[in-house]
Amino acid sequence: MTRDVGPRRKLLVELLKDKIPNNLHLHIPHRWWFVGDILITTIPEQILDFKKEIGEAFLQLEPKRARVVLGKTGPTEGSIRVPGFEHLAGDEKTETIHKELGCFFKLDAAKLTFSPGNHYERKRMLNKSKKDEFIVDMFSCVGNLSLPIAVHNSPKQIIAVEINPLAFKYLEESIILNKVEDRMKAIIGDNRLVLKQYEGKVDRVISGFLYSDEDQIRQAIRLCNKKGIIHYHVAITTKKEKQAEVIMDIKRLIEAEGRICSRIVRKRVKKYSPGVEHIVLDIEIN
Repeated sequence: MTRDVGPRRKLLVELLKDKIPNNLHLHIPHRWWFVGDILITTIPEQILDFKKEIGEAFLQLEPKRARVVLGKTGPTEGSIRVPGFEHLAGDEKTETIHKELGCFFKLDAAKLTFSPGNHYERKRMLNKSKKDEFIVDMFSCVGNLSLPIAVHNSPKQIIAVEINPLAFKYLEESIILNKVEDRMKAIIGDNRLVLKQYEGKVDRVISGFLYSDEDQIRQAIRLCNKKGIIHYHVAITTKKEKQAEVIMDIKRLIEAEGRICSRIVRKRVKKYSPGVEHIVLDIEIN
């Protein structure tokens, strides 16, 4: 989770007061978060020239928790979801094990995305999912949204699909690390191609990629059984009319697949960027 770091920030500023000019102190990071023992922060462009000094200061500030400091340099990009991170200080090895919700997520924090802002969505999925459900996670990464379900909720089966070979490697290792091989299976490949055998059989589909194309949405619909649920994530402008358009497009695709949308519930996950938010639509299909 991103931390409330008011008092800690004062200590950070104190560590940097002789290294960054006074007129730039307001740009020193106010927030940072941990993925395992990797500390991640965003460095404003006004103080990029001091990024290495900031990294070293974080190591002094968090000597027991931080082995590595990474700076966020840009958004996660592409279908394999590569994050924009830069090594600032500490160990060069960025592989870690992140502990959350009673689970162990193994990953390379510099090369894969594990968003602290999605913590409550991971927790919500635990509350939403039920025992003995058949679940498909279409964009699994290292099991970010589905691994806690496998650990705590005794699903009948979770099929976790991942196209990024590095993420798939860690997904398999995380499944073994959490001892859920009997109920969670990892599949590598394009989810538009590798899930055909499960169409019409799935109780719950998790579609966590924020920029799914129409074919991926249609595949999610086809997976659902007669009372299936899709958790569809999207990054979208905060304008209500644009969000209404997305919902109408989803309903159109459901009808095009010969199905009925019985209910859509919108939930905000987090702010994504200025004027854009990450939302999830819980879609019930008959």
